[in-house]
Amino acid sequence: MSVSREREAGEALSAVDARGLRRALLHWLTVVVVLVTVFSSVVNWVFVDREPQHPVEAWLGGLENGRSRQLLSLTEAVVADPTLSIFSNRVYRGAAGRIDGHEILGVDLGESHAEVRARVWWDGPDGTRVREETHVYQVHRVERTGPFNDAWELDSPDAAPLSIHLPAPLDELSVNGESVRPDEDERVPDPRGPGGAWRFEALPGDYAIGLPGDSYYVTDPPLEPVTVAFRDPRPVTASLRIEPSPRMWQEVDDRIEQWLEDCMASEELSPEECPSSRRHGEPQDPLGSSAAAPPAPGDAGPEISEVQWQLVSRPSLLLVPDPEDPLRWTADPYRPAEARLSYLEDGEPVTERIEFPVRATVRSTGQSAEITVGPQ
Repeated sequence: MSVSREREAGEALSAVDARGLRRALLHWLTVVVVLVTVFSSVVNWVFVDREPQHPVEAWLGGLENGRSRQLLSLTEAVVADPTLSIFSNRVYRGAAGRIDGHEILGVDLGESHAEVRARVWWDGPDGTRVREETHVYQVHRVERTGPFNDAWELDSPDAAPLSIHLPAPLDELSVNGESVRPDEDERVPDPRGPGGAWRFEALPGDYAIGLPGDSYYVTDPPLEPVTVAFRDPRPVTASLRIEPSPRMWQEVDDRIEQWLEDCMASEELSPEECPSSRRHGEPQDPLGSSAAAPPAPGDAGPEISEVQWQLVSRPSLLLVPDPEDPLRWTADPYRPAEARLSYLEDGEPVTERIEFPVRATVRSTGQSAEITVGPQ
């Protein structure tokens, strides 16, 4: 009768134990290889387009369901061009004009090529069919090593570049009601200015392009939707011209009103960053007229008291573009405001009528704005 014993730590394996361990390892290695092979075969069987009609069914089904990224991310055009982006699925699902259904009618099979006939249709808002077409898709066989790896692919997917031209990089666009944030590094530069074109590989449908409702800009004029045609896609371009939005007008106007209120509340003849008295202000007033010379050293000057500012009128705000920067806008400096300044000079009442420009500047990239207001 054999008596088993525990092996001491560090003791070498016996020949019998070593052979048993090798057999166990080989057994489990064989199990793992078989499982991996079976799993890979199942995955390929499920996901590889093994029949000529499969890539056409996958393509048309993706159009129906709005799977823009899945359909386009591996296409030759997108892989080869780093400036060519893809719209999100949410953007494409919001596109009008997408097909609503399809049916495979037949396959004409060759050795390595095939023609697949398919019927597609579009439904109206009430669900009734409003349009129906039959098309032929060309597919080709792609031979790969390994079991079940041969696949069929479309010769030419229905997609074309959609270029959106902007006068300068903006924070955000709106495409089919969804936010799109253009990357400045992915644009095709415009040699005529700081703007450029952002390019997207687009699937068939209509694309409504504009700016978000809370943007500091609006498109002028508003753009009609652009269409990427079904089965005959051609490159299309949309060019946005921007103008200040009601939000920009209102915020700049509010800042001007606050600046004027602060200046008119001053009890000084020449408050900082505000209109100044012509008689006792700076050597040059905001409009460029010469002011009275400052008192000589040692001369205390007249005694001034009871200073009051009162705004008489101000022009309505008019923002004009900066010719050097399409994202910078300034208030028209040639439309002066008018204030009444009254005070006592050595006990004698004095009244001045002062015209001054309202200088306001705003620079915005769409979702943020830097606003400055003052006499300079």
